[in-house]
Amino acid sequence: MPAMDSPGKIHRIELENFKSYKGHQVIGPFYDFTAIIGPNGSGKSNLMDAISFVLGVRTGQLRGAQLKDLIYAFEDRDKEQRGRKAFVKLVYRLGNGTELLFTRTITSAGGSEYRIDDRVVNWDDYNAKLKSLGILVKARNFLVFQGDVESVASKNPRELTVLLEQISGSDEDKRLYEDLEEKKGAAEEKSTLAYQKKRTIVMERKQKKEQKEEAEKHMRLQEELRSLKKEHFLWQLFNIENDVEKANQEIENEQSSLQEIINELDGYENESRKKEKEQAKYRKEIEKREKKLAEKKNKIDKNQPELLKLKEEKTRLTAKLKNTGKELDKRKEEKKKHTVEIEKLRNDLDDLTKQLDNLQSKGQSEGGKLHLGDDQLEAYNRIKEEAGMKTTKLRDEKEVQDREQHADVEAQKNLEENLQQLESRKQELESQQKQMETRLKKIREAIDKHNDELKRLRKEQTDTTKKLGDSKKKYENLKAKITELENQLRELKADKHENDRDTKLSQAVEALRRLFPGVHGRMTELCRPTQKKYNLAVTVAMGRFMDAVVVDNEHTGKECIKYLKDQRLPPMTFIPLHSVRVKPVIEKLRALGGTARLIFDVIQYPSA
Repeated sequence: MPAMDSPGKIHRIELENFKSYKGHQVIGPFYDFTAIIGPNGSGKSNLMDAISFVLGVRTGQLRGAQLKDLIYAFEDRDKEQRGRKAFVKLVYRLGNGTELLFTRTITSAGGSEYRIDDRVVNWDDYNAKLKSLGILVKARNFLVFQGDVESVASKNPRELTVLLEQISGSDEDKRLYEDLEEKKGAAEEKSTLAYQKKRTIVMERKQKKEQKEEAEKHMRLQEELRSLKKEHFLWQLFNIENDVEKANQEIENEQSSLQEIINELDGYENESRKKEKEQAKYRKEIEKREKKLAEKKNKIDKNQPELLKLKEEKTRLTAKLKNTGKELDKRKEEKKKHTVEIEKLRNDLDDLTKQLDNLQSKGQSEGGKLHLGDDQLEAYNRIKEEAGMKTTKLRDEKEVQDREQHADVEAQKNLEENLQQLESRKQELESQQKQMETRLKKIREAIDKHNDELKRLRKEQTDTTKKLGDSKKKYENLKAKITELENQLRELKADKHENDRDTKLSQAVEALRRLFPGVHGRMTELCRPTQKKYNLAVTVAMGRFMDAVVVDNEHTGKECIKYLKDQRLPPMTFIPLHSVRVKPVIEKLRALGGTARLIFDVIQYPSA
């Protein structure tokens, strides 16, 4: 409360167009005791209103609805004039003779203007200056209005106390007193709570000390575990890298061997194609030979009836030739007999001829004529006729036998020629058959040989294909193993990166908590699931705010962001509690049943 200036009194009042005072009026000077008397309507109350007006009393307490109602107006139409103004100036003389001028003006706009020593000030400065002189506008301790004495006399002690407090200005300190009294009760309560809290803190301190030791031990063990995990991960990475190098080496070896196998397989395939071409060629040749053989067989089969016929004919001719030979031998015997007989007959003929000649010569010698008797002539003619007949018959038989012999000889020659031709044809066919059988045997041997070679090549191809499939399968297994190892390596790197990031974030949050009291911590530290099975659900529900840092207000968040930028730390999300708008929990969701739970019900968080 400001120090009160030296006491003084009102020296005079200057008014201009205020209520019933037209124009500029000066009332005063006032003395230590001054009485203003006059009939009703002479302006006594308006003077009191002028003093109250210049000391800041509200318009409603001055018998007016608004400030313009306090301006002098002789008639109602005067109130309608624009630019009307009024003021009241109070000259206050201090004990040392210094004067202070307080002026309150009603402007043409209908507002109040306050001046101290003709210097325009606001209401707060104006009121403060009056308060420094002991004038309390709210308590109206500077005037006793009409009816105030009766009102005071009729008040009870409580009301009088309130009035005295109002007049003395102590009622303004009432709120402060009540606040201080409330603070005193709160302080006593806090003191009690602090004492109890102190006892609790002492116990908690002891407990916290034990927990601290346990936490330090836990942190030390965690650090050792982290170090061991790091060494384990490094060892795993080392082994994985060795396995990867070994696998890469094996893959290279397998690829080289696979390439060799592929090259060998290509060679086998080329050779197989050549062999297949040769086999196709041989097959064509075999088919050609088989076709020729079939043709020969067909021809042989076709000639077989002829051959059989010829054989039968040969047999028949042989039999006929044999029979003919026998007949010929018989005929030869008969010929010999006939020859002998002919020879005999010839001899007889010769003898007869000789006899005839002898007889003729004897006849010639006897006379040129042979005279035979009738008996002799008849015998002669008969013998001659018989000789001629026999000779003719024998000659005819001889001619017949000669012709038959000639025919038989010709037939024999023909049969022998036919037989020789058949024998030659038979030998030729047998030779061709032997050649074809030999050729067929060679072709079959070649086919068997090529089939064996083809089987061997197919077996080699199957083995090579199987080996190639095994190599491909091994390659795929190694590739899958490498992929799995790469995935594990990426996961380990991601875990390591996430652990490093989490460690950095934790360190950064700890630094922020040390530097700024309004930092509470990360959401992952403040809101923990009640059971492990809710970890994933809570993580999904919180989303990007899972790693957010909870602070008291936006100012703390801005300071933390500035600190992170200065320290070049990774950016973080901050949640100011004063800006958080909490929506009420929808209770009907709890009645869904089943395994559904509200996130609000499955997390643990500090109450303050």
